[in-house]
Amino acid sequence: MSTNQFNEQSAEQALRDLMGLLALPALWAGRDGKAIVQLMTQAIERVVPLDICHVDVPLLPETTALVQMRLRGRDLAIDEMSAWQQTIAEWHRLPIATRVNFCDTPLGPVRVIRLSMGFSSGQGSVWFAATTDAFPTLTQIAFLRAATSLAATGIQAARAAHEREEANRSKDEFLAMLGHELRNPLAPITTALGLIRRERGNVADKYHEIIERQVAHLSRLVEDLLDVSRITRGKIELRRESLRIGSVITRAVEAASPLVEQRNQRLSVGISDDGAQIFGDLTRLTQAFSNLLNNAAKYTDIGGEIRIEAQTTADHVTVSVRDDGAGISAELMPRLFRIFEQGRTTIDRSKGGLGIGLALVRNLVELHDGTVSAISEGPGKGSTFTVTLPLASRAEIASSRSLPIPGPDLVSGQAGVRVLLVDDNLDGLFSMEAFLTEMGFDVATAMDPVQALDIAAHFAPAIAVLDIGLPGMDGYELAVALREQPQHAGLRLFALTGYGQADDLKRSSAAGFERHFVKPVALPALVNALNDNWHQPIES
Repeated sequence: MSTNQFNEQSAEQALRDLMGLLALPALWAGRDGKAIVQLMTQAIERVVPLDICHVDVPLLPETTALVQMRLRGRDLAIDEMSAWQQTIAEWHRLPIATRVNFCDTPLGPVRVIRLSMGFSSGQGSVWFAATTDAFPTLTQIAFLRAATSLAATGIQAARAAHEREEANRSKDEFLAMLGHELRNPLAPITTALGLIRRERGNVADKYHEIIERQVAHLSRLVEDLLDVSRITRGKIELRRESLRIGSVITRAVEAASPLVEQRNQRLSVGISDDGAQIFGDLTRLTQAFSNLLNNAAKYTDIGGEIRIEAQTTADHVTVSVRDDGAGISAELMPRLFRIFEQGRTTIDRSKGGLGIGLALVRNLVELHDGTVSAISEGPGKGSTFTVTLPLASRAEIASSRSLPIPGPDLVSGQAGVRVLLVDDNLDGLFSMEAFLTEMGFDVATAMDPVQALDIAAHFAPAIAVLDIGLPGMDGYELAVALREQPQHAGLRLFALTGYGQADDLKRSSAAGFERHFVKPVALPALVNALNDNWHQPIES
């Protein structure tokens, strides 16, 4: 073989090796920093004859750095590392550069270069060493720098992904705590309003109705905020059944009517219902369409017009919500369904809202395999939101089981049934005690777990309604402690709490709770559950 042929083959091999290294980032996706380092070192050993590859890199903030040494193609065991400690300490004093350093090691004299795994020594280093006098050639240096740079980029991406996950986890924990803290004061307000209305023969004056509307509005804001978090994490399970679109729209109109009436607007409904059915969750679809109607009411002037229409085709149903209100700018349109996005508002924030309603609509509709879109001719020219949902298949209709919908009327409690209430929120405890007593139950109360255990011993309740966030011993632990006492073996346990995440419901079930109610609870649902003599699955 001639010298030219040899050089050409060498150049071609070098090019293939370099292309192989440049393909490494395709393997980074979804891998953590440790896996990226391992892939990098194994790849470089295939193209550069190395005797030693030592890595010391902090993969994540405030965690122990990854320290790894490979000796002639194998990972050095922990017990073998002790012989290399002095050598490694000396290597940490070497400069970061492609300049060759001559070092003594337990393997003998080697030629070492130190490269950075980032923009500085603080982001980690990797040392490459070989015993051969030819190491490193210019080509080998190019390979080593390319591999190290690519790995550093992959590690930074893995760090960023971890930080995003941590930020999402912190956000979810914050939202769960926010929901709990907001629900706690809402619960006694809702209960007290129910008591006042009941004392007045179910008649309320305009001031009472104002408070009820605003409490209901605040409750919806809390639930919408938590729902967005649940949906984006895939934590919502739909309870699907075959539905007529007319029944969904009727409920959505009922939910949105208070705001429409308050703003003296005209809401018209046009439904072409030929008996076609969709397969969906009644509660969630009602939530989606009521959010669209509330959005239209907020951005339509007092006295304006809103119309909701539904039309059915051979394979889908289309629902449109049209208004003659503020319209949508071309600038806002691409971001309209993003969470926390809103158009510009005046300093008085007269339109209100958190910017989550439309994001929630999109997520709920997409969970039903549908689409939602918006059109507007511009500011001041109104807007139209269109939802398209697939019709139910024959199999879905056949498998559907309609769920009974509880009525809104309160029924009296079973006289003399003993109920133990445990809550460290005094206002919530007092108002719920007054309400359940009014309903005919025999009620005892406690503000902490120790007191609850003492009272339960002589009160002998049939049902215990426990808050979860209790001091010293949480509601789950209290439930277990109550059940461990022989005299309470048949005690029915209900959770009544501000914690309503999916994990909270699972913990309730594991602790022996029959029901899990989220504050502020629908009072008829609580009374009906207390009256039941049979156990139902955990539900929120």
